[in-house]
Amino acid sequence: MSPFKLSLINPDNDDPDETVELDDSVVQELKKVVDATPELTIGDALREGVQHVVRARRRPEL
Repeated sequence: MSPFKLSLINPDNDDPDETVELDDSVVQELKKVVDATPELTIGDALREGVQHVVRARRRPEL
């Protein structure tokens, strides 16, 4: 199976776009969680995951 890719594109600035390949097994587990949780979408799950990383790793100076 081809790797899943997540692209981060911000057309409002000159920052370079970034594409990240996600491990197939992680994506399959994510799909199982989303399928088992009717109120959760893939987009919601990805946003929640990004928010979790930001909160967990934010440095005080940021």
